[in-house]
Amino acid sequence: MKKKLILIFVFALSVFKVNAATYADMFNIVFKNRLYYSSYIFVKKSIATKESLNKKAVYKVLDTIHPSVYIHDQELDKFVNLDSPLNYAVGMRRFFLNDFLTAKRKLYKIKSNHPMYIESNYLLGLIYLTEQKQKRASAHFKRCVKYVSKKRKSNLKNESYIHTFRNRCIQQIARIEFTKKNYKSTLRILDYVKKDDYIWPRFLIDRAWSYYWLGENERALGSVMTYKAPLLRRFMVPEANYLRGLIYYEMCYFEKAENIYKEFNQTTWKFRKVAQTASRNRLLKLIMLKNPPKSDANKFLYYYLKGFKKDIRYFSFRESRKQLYIEIKRLSRVKSLKQARIFLDTLYFYNKVIKEDFQDFLKNLSLDYYRQIRQMRNAFVKLNLMVSLKKRKKISKENSDKFSDEYAEVSLNDIENVDDKFIWDFRGGFWADELGDYAVALKNRCNK
Repeated sequence: MKKKLILIFVFALSVFKVNAATYADMFNIVFKNRLYYSSYIFVKKSIATKESLNKKAVYKVLDTIHPSVYIHDQELDKFVNLDSPLNYAVGMRRFFLNDFLTAKRKLYKIKSNHPMYIESNYLLGLIYLTEQKQKRASAHFKRCVKYVSKKRKSNLKNESYIHTFRNRCIQQIARIEFTKKNYKSTLRILDYVKKDDYIWPRFLIDRAWSYYWLGENERALGSVMTYKAPLLRRFMVPEANYLRGLIYYEMCYFEKAENIYKEFNQTTWKFRKVAQTASRNRLLKLIMLKNPPKSDANKFLYYYLKGFKKDIRYFSFRESRKQLYIEIKRLSRVKSLKQARIFLDTLYFYNKVIKEDFQDFLKNLSLDYYRQIRQMRNAFVKLNLMVSLKKRKKISKENSDKFSDEYAEVSLNDIENVDDKFIWDFRGGFWADELGDYAVALKNRCNK
């Protein structure tokens, strides 16, 4: 141990041209040089040897480290029974190991003045959702929203990260209300996310289902039709197409429902295998592209993944890799020293797990997309059978050998809670910008 300590201090002398007597001294030196991942190594060593540290500096380091480092850091298991500044890191690792009891014990030690307070409440909310305790889960997600304004920016967690994290918590609260069939409450909560927010399109399907279950088909259809706007096509999910078809069926626009099914088969179903078999490396290359690829198969994946380029996981992956590149480059200058080699190996390991976890995230997205496509195909098949049956009954009732499927407009006064500028009139086109909360001026033909 003594020999190892001497090597570390020789390493510090070579890299930073200073003297250090303890791990805490080393932490201060490395931290001042903004080498945060290297600082994290000395945080663990200092706590293990019971050396005092500047908590504010430690928290800044921990708030900068990518979560994948905590998830894969087995050294954190040594601190499970120790109350320390590493409580959040240990809690996150235990969460991903499904040790929820220990995770809760650690995360509850994170107080409101702690920089990771909103993240700890988000994790606690997820734990209680897993345990089917929705009331407690909702309370933690609400704390996340309440305290997000106190969250300070860091190298990894910029303004976009903080804002997106807030909206994540809002979405979780809304979905809890949805499961309780409180659809009006769901919509009210989703209204906290503004239309000019880049994550807003992800909430359109949540809004659409809420309107649907409230019986407001015009508003539900307007929400999913919004996905057809050029800026929003990358956010389109198979479920949105199915909901469009379902609403047209319920409003007796049978040919419209059939056409959506045909469109789904042509633009989505035929690419299902692409989503299923895409490799992790291929997905990573596609999401990093600045311009669309040439092949239709790659375009299909590219536009789907493009919708996640504003996701927390994407920009945290990007920023953490930049930081690690800087630190690895700095330490590589003295790689002849044995201790520098050990540090470099540790940083390479961090870099590796961050990349692998992000690739796993992309692969999970791709497989989830494939499952969505298959599920919606099965739902479409059933819907198509119902459409055919109801269409035949309608033709028979009207004593005709064909069925007219022209749009019939409804009076705008019959659509509740909608400003006129957000009405989509089929004969007049769009009345608003692409990021509107539309209703469709469409009459229910089943009531003839």
